[in-house]
Amino acid sequence: MQAQPSRDRSRSFSSTQAVGGVNPARLPEAQFLIGCARTSCSELTSRRIREAAQHEMNWPLLLDLARYHGVGPLLYRTISTVCPDLVPKASLDALRQVTQAGTLLNRVLVSELVQLCRAFDESGVPVIPFKGATLAAMAYKDLSLRDFDDLDFIVPQHRVADVKRVLWSLGYRPRDRSHDKLNAADADEPYHVFVKKNCVLRVDLQWVMAHEQLAFHLDRPEIWDHLIPVSIDGQVVRGLAPDNLLIILCVHGSKHAWERLKWVMDVAELVRSQQLNWKLVLSTATKWKCRRMLLLGLELANQLMETPLPADVLNEISADHDVTVLARRMPKSMLTHHHDGIDEHDGPALYFSLKDRWWERWGYGLVLVRHDHPSIKHLPSWFRWKRQVTLLSHIGEFFRASAANNALKALRRAIGRSNSATH
Repeated sequence: MQAQPSRDRSRSFSSTQAVGGVNPARLPEAQFLIGCARTSCSELTSRRIREAAQHEMNWPLLLDLARYHGVGPLLYRTISTVCPDLVPKASLDALRQVTQAGTLLNRVLVSELVQLCRAFDESGVPVIPFKGATLAAMAYKDLSLRDFDDLDFIVPQHRVADVKRVLWSLGYRPRDRSHDKLNAADADEPYHVFVKKNCVLRVDLQWVMAHEQLAFHLDRPEIWDHLIPVSIDGQVVRGLAPDNLLIILCVHGSKHAWERLKWVMDVAELVRSQQLNWKLVLSTATKWKCRRMLLLGLELANQLMETPLPADVLNEISADHDVTVLARRMPKSMLTHHHDGIDEHDGPALYFSLKDRWWERWGYGLVLVRHDHPSIKHLPSWFRWKRQVTLLSHIGEFFRASAANNALKALRRAIGRSNSATH
């Protein structure tokens, strides 16, 4: 499948179109940030950026948005190239200082990543660095253009204790002091975070992405069997194959309701920079039961960053009403009216909406009802199954009340029989 031009290349600077009853209006500063947050700008985009910069702009707000969304380096690179004469000196200087500090941190983290990978290799412990430096090298082709502040590793769940021993030998300790001692029994926990003594370096060990009722396994044979060499700072480490990495990035973004533009940029830049096997990507996402999460990430990349996608993928996205409408509500912090948006607090409703098959969706709904999950009582206005889930919740409450009533009656009968036996 060949990538096709975006369906509407003007959308990154258009904020008035309504889709599916949703007003996707974005803050002017957010629109400007979306236009600037890219590794390269076309002549048309550069002209639009200069035109936008000449209008009234809340520069402190713009810088706050850039920091929150993790795209400060891209913003600085673009405006310092395209329109430095139109940016207040104080704002440009502040952005430059933050960007330079981030570049220094990235260098420290890259050096540490290389040392950790070498130590794991020497100990015979398999790990896969992902996101962070390896993603910056693969997708952005420049380690300074992507913000990251920790080191993420996928690890085999059954080798967690071995990974911990290597980290301990290098001066790392668990962030949660209650787990100071090595304990293999902790291996069923989804995350382990280690920090290096007397510094800010942090390592996250993961074998599953978990949040609320979402659990997506990272420790999969398909991932371990298709690693590729990634060159970082003159050294080679093992990284995820681009086809698998794209899926994982889309699941990660969906897990967090795409609250940060950086995660959309990751998808956009990976698609632009890598030759992807789209047939394999789609079939793998179907196998992993996250095809619609993949489509949502691709729609956001296409919608916000004009990322070219194959015609078959564009057609599948266009045919999925939920995906196209949900994408218009994210990132929430960029919308003029925040109540129109979706954020991580809406996670269960979003995960329900993005299930690939109806039976998976309603099986998930039954889990929420059975656990009497708080989200059932506070379903967002955009959730189109609100009436059905509320009815399901009432049925669940009825059965719980009936069970409790029967249990109470049984208890009373048992007490009655006990009293009779004593007289």
